[in-house]
Amino acid sequence: MKKKKTTKKSSRKSKIKKVSYINFLPINKMAEASLYFGFTPTKPLQITKDDVHKASSLKDAYTKNVSGLPWTFSQVFAEERIALLREYLEKNLSSLPQPVMLVHESDIIKERAKHTINLEVMGTNRSIAEAMLIKTAVSILKDNGYKDFTIEINSIGDKESMNKFSRELTNYYKKNLNSLSAHCRQNFKKDALCLLHCNECDPEGKLKEAAPTSISCLSDVSREHFKEVLEFIETMNIPYKINNNLVPDKKYCSGTIFEIKENLSDGKVGETLAVGFRYDGIAQKVGHKRDNPGVGIKIFLPKKAVVRKVSKVEKPVAFYIQLGDEAKHKSLEIIEMLKQEKIFVHHMLGRDKFGSQFAHVEKTKVPFVIIMGKKEFLENAVTVRENITRTQQSVPIHQLVEHIKKIKA
Repeated sequence: MKKKKTTKKSSRKSKIKKVSYINFLPINKMAEASLYFGFTPTKPLQITKDDVHKASSLKDAYTKNVSGLPWTFSQVFAEERIALLREYLEKNLSSLPQPVMLVHESDIIKERAKHTINLEVMGTNRSIAEAMLIKTAVSILKDNGYKDFTIEINSIGDKESMNKFSRELTNYYKKNLNSLSAHCRQNFKKDALCLLHCNECDPEGKLKEAAPTSISCLSDVSREHFKEVLEFIETMNIPYKINNNLVPDKKYCSGTIFEIKENLSDGKVGETLAVGFRYDGIAQKVGHKRDNPGVGIKIFLPKKAVVRKVSKVEKPVAFYIQLGDEAKHKSLEIIEMLKQEKIFVHHMLGRDKFGSQFAHVEKTKVPFVIIMGKKEFLENAVTVRENITRTQQSVPIHQLVEHIKKIKA
């Protein structure tokens, strides 16, 4: 028998290492960072007539007649939240490991003439949800050319907090009725909240400056939650300021609200690049049997003539596990570092316990686990463990990228 000749071409092919990938629903290249932070691409929301009707039932007519209302008074925000919660129910997303993290695109707010990236974290009321949204949004903005930001943030808290704030705000404006125009007095009869956004009644801002603030009315639980969110932002080294006038529509918003704004070279604050808020409690208001806590953010990016899509990332070699508050704070920085090198790792930052995170290691079938606990946090390192041999070693964080590249080779 004659031996088959091996061509140079085939021998070259045999030396090429086959790379496995995880496939996703195609997402705009502008939003690629969201994949590394654990968000799953979904199709754009389909808002039905029933969604629009339910959104209208949550709104009051006064919001259509008051100028200067924040973005979260826009009707489309209510419609999107209701459509999102409906799809969560219809697709049985509650059966998936919680929280569920989704990314989708839209161009619904036409007047902004922007392409919109929407990030959602559903199924948790913990502060890590806001932290993941803000970190991912900032990463997306940086990837798209923005460099300097400020976060304006506030909280209206839970139902107890908001009720207290409404009472105190109403009493305050009652004492100052003589300072209001006839138009503003009519709006006040509907809800004192709208006066925080009306420039007609308070052009110099003196009334607003002396008015009660929502954070001064927070319950103990809401105050602790807001404190945790601010701690996460401080860990990210992103400048922020509390904006007491950043008060959303209480009909479908709750808890934290925030805007990311660009800092211009002349020292002024530029346009709003992203806006986010919690919507705990809205599910039951529109007829769901159970509440489904969630928080979302809209990122506004310039539209591009050529749209590039991403539909896969290289299969991860490791599952990242974090234990303790300090480690959780550090985790977002580590994931960002890995993202910069296109290193994708599985993780569940929304979970706290080791067992609930480790249970997914076998499902993902990754060969390594990266662990960040209190000890590792103090040493500014991580523990890298091989699943088959159970051997492990401590790796300084600044050497983690190179270490992963070696074990992948």
